[in-house]
Amino acid sequence: MRRAAGIIGLVGTGVLSACAAPSGTGGAMAPAGPARVPVAVEGKAFLAEIAPGPAGIRLTAAGAVPVPGMGVTVRRSATPLGYDEGKVAKEAARLACEGQGRRFDGTVQGRFGQGAWQFAGACA
Repeated sequence: MRRAAGIIGLVGTGVLSACAAPSGTGGAMAPAGPARVPVAVEGKAFLAEIAPGPAGIRLTAAGAVPVPGMGVTVRRSATPLGYDEGKVAKEAARLACEGQGRRFDGTVQGRFGQGAWQFAGACA
């Protein structure tokens, strides 16, 4: 009986230490679910929505490569984004993703539609 109690105690300690183990983001745990993150770039306000979705793509010399991760959709708070604002939208996506303790992949191809820029798979 005494030996069983010792084993149970060791198992319990292992389970608790696994829960408290730091992640690969410098000890800060990245949120698991969707997030709506307000960000500012060049003095303009944006809203970035980070959510699960399909893999993105990265173009390489060998062709398109899938990139798994959370998708980031960026909208401007005041007026819809334009097709020519992909660079500033990607910067807003990066700030939002990193602000949530995640890693942003800037090589993912963006897609524009309905006044928003989408970066599928860019936020891991």
